[in-house]
Amino acid sequence: MAKIVLVGLGPHNTDYLSSEALKYLKSRHPLFFRTLQHPAARHLAPGKKVRSFDRLYRRAKSYDQGNRAAVNSLIGAAKKYGTICYMVPGNPLTDGAFTGRLLKTCAGKQVKVQVLPASPGLDPLLKAFNLDAREGILIRDPMSVEQLKIPGKENLVFFQVCNRATAYRLKRRLMKLYPSDHPVTVLEVIGSKTKRRRELPLKELGCQDIFASRTAVHLPPYRGHTIGDLIEVMEKLRAADGCPWDKKQTHQSLRQYLVEEAYEVIAAIDQKDDDLLREELGDVLLQVVFHSQIAGEENRFSFFEVVHDITEKLIRRHPHVFGRGYAADPSEVKVLWEKIKSDERNFKKRAGVNSSRDEAEDDKNENIKNRYSVDQALPALLKAYKLQKKAAEAGFDWPCVQGALEKAREELLELEEAFVSKDQDSIEEELGDYLFTVVNISRFIKVNPELALGKTVVKFMDRFHYVLEQVEKTGQPITSFSLETLDKWWEEAKKLRKMRK
Repeated sequence: MAKIVLVGLGPHNTDYLSSEALKYLKSRHPLFFRTLQHPAARHLAPGKKVRSFDRLYRRAKSYDQGNRAAVNSLIGAAKKYGTICYMVPGNPLTDGAFTGRLLKTCAGKQVKVQVLPASPGLDPLLKAFNLDAREGILIRDPMSVEQLKIPGKENLVFFQVCNRATAYRLKRRLMKLYPSDHPVTVLEVIGSKTKRRRELPLKELGCQDIFASRTAVHLPPYRGHTIGDLIEVMEKLRAADGCPWDKKQTHQSLRQYLVEEAYEVIAAIDQKDDDLLREELGDVLLQVVFHSQIAGEENRFSFFEVVHDITEKLIRRHPHVFGRGYAADPSEVKVLWEKIKSDERNFKKRAGVNSSRDEAEDDKNENIKNRYSVDQALPALLKAYKLQKKAAEAGFDWPCVQGALEKAREELLELEEAFVSKDQDSIEEELGDYLFTVVNISRFIKVNPELALGKTVVKFMDRFHYVLEQVEKTGQPITSFSLETLDKWWEEAKKLRKMRK
């Protein structure tokens, strides 16, 4: 059977190689190196015919693409030569992405894999970077930096940061996880008496020409809070000795706060205030964690299941990004999205097939209702907007905006007639009909009525506050001023607002 011996070279020279690894390397098996830039490679390669994957990874568009190409090449070589040795920097067990792909692919190709990890050599590492092992140490290949999803609570070390391009790639990914001023230590020649040390903020990593084949980069633990901390705080608030108010809450009692926080996010977006937007997004995230905690206490689902499900849905509904689908513009994306949703509904229906024709018909009717209904928890204005969009998708719509405008005029006349009749129930009904037609007009002109009305409310408040300020300056009650005077100040507020724009 074909065989690949995966050998870890350790952090520096051949001192970290296991005796079994050295035995394989002294044999006549073909040698493949992840990179010839590693110090140990220079001792092993001379006088032997070897192959390096340096160029392969440089040309790859991503680390994962490089891994795929390397694995396919190794499998082909193993089938050709019988047994080959593949040397990687550090420990192959720390690079889960490559090793996992190799093991999985080889299993399907009937190729055996033997992993020979190197001695970790932590003592020189701890001494060189002045690290405390009790804080934890995560050692990574710089090419696998894309695997990092959250800032770490442990020391993070990258070996073989051999050039500025590699360092810049590290920075570009790490800047998404760590603050730009997070401290970084760059150290040259790990395990040697001669070493060059440089301390700098993360944002400057890759800006200096201080990198070589033996350069390592260290980031101390992230001291800020992560999603795990937020979940832990929520658990504490809901614990027996937690907060009385938080312990009392239910899904039902929290509904109003979720709606309020969502509207506050919209207000922050309209104000173009990043600090406020960040705060309000945090408040919305708190609601998600809060509801997940309540569900977790009842063994229904957890926050991480929520994250898993939405991630799966996004991947499933974007085959043009993650699969083989194609969408050239947003309209094609929408068509693709709706088709996938329909397929998902049909799959669920097939999973619970009804036995009788009547049940199947009921199922069909219920499916239609679900497809053209909207969330009852939405505000009425937004609910009307979404319902009309769904009705239009079903073909129940005016051919153009003129039909909606005529209907609005008709409903306004009926409202006036109801007002004259002084029938309060009729007035309420006709006012609702009129508002419904106005929402329909907003749909035709592609304006979200909820957002439009929200902006008008803010505009009204701004102008009315100006009027109140003018009244306050006089020291008299507002009721002492005529409507003409108040309207004059209102017009002043309008002009001032235009000037600020």
